[in-house]
Amino acid sequence: MGDFVAGLVRLMLQLALLAAGLVVAAGLVLAAAVLAVVFGLRLLWARLTGRPVILRFGGMGVDPAATWRRYRSWQQEATRPRGRAAPQTAPGEPPPFSPPGAITQDVEDVQPKTPRS
Repeated sequence: MGDFVAGLVRLMLQLALLAAGLVVAAGLVLAAAVLAVVFGLRLLWARLTGRPVILRFGGMGVDPAATWRRYRSWQQEATRPRGRAAPQTAPGEPPPFSPPGAITQDVEDVQPKTPRS
């Protein structure tokens, strides 16, 4: 009789854990489905109104086009020449207005070696 009760308790515990796992899995699937529907509706509304799709996570908007424009303007600003050209000086001679501690010599990191055959 004790084996029967122990087997019944074990079976009930297994069924309870299986049911709990199924509830958790169903909750995750339902949450993913709700998010997919919400983002799908937002995408549809953006296409219908002709507005750009802006993803918002936690109230923070991410507009890929604006980020790309900001990068391009930064890149163009970095490559644009500024002010007058620096005066040419002899090698190893510091420029007229160099900050203290500036490296004024050519620095060579790598020494070329002949390949072994």
